[in-house]
Amino acid sequence: LLGPPVLAATATAAALGLRFDALVRADQISSLIAFADRRPDLPIVLDHAGKPDIAAGAWSPWADDIARLAERPHVVCKLSGLLTEAGGRAGDADLAPYVDHLLETFGPSRLLWGSDWPVLILAGDYPSWRDQSLRLLGALSADEQAAILGGVAQRFYDL
Repeated sequence: LLGPPVLAATATAAALGLRFDALVRADQISSLIAFADRRPDLPIVLDHAGKPDIAAGAWSPWADDIARLAERPHVVCKLSGLLTEAGGRAGDADLAPYVDHLLETFGPSRLLWGSDWPVLILAGDYPSWRDQSLRLLGALSADEQAAILGGVAQRFYDL
């Protein structure tokens, strides 16, 4: 992410008004933070919430790095990919701390829902993931849910 070819290519992407989808693992979020600091002119979306190791019950350093990344206003986060990282810990109670942390750090105005389909079928199915997401977001207002379920993506991708 920090090599001259990537920085040059992403400078061009920013100049063209493009967006950057960053698919990184939890142990790579710190590199994404450095990249985001070098490319404040490039809207960035963190795919799959940075792939936290939910199956192992891992929390740190993922949670700390997510909080640091969320300090960059040009970065948003996809609420997706959690089921494929959860293994046998895919219940609402298992995922709630991760979703809650994303809500606390990025907020509903910078969090966008994704299905992770077709990879999702390795761990579940679309209707079940959508239903689970709605339960996990159930404490939010209708406007906040609408933002996460489409409004943020519409704004971020300039659709």
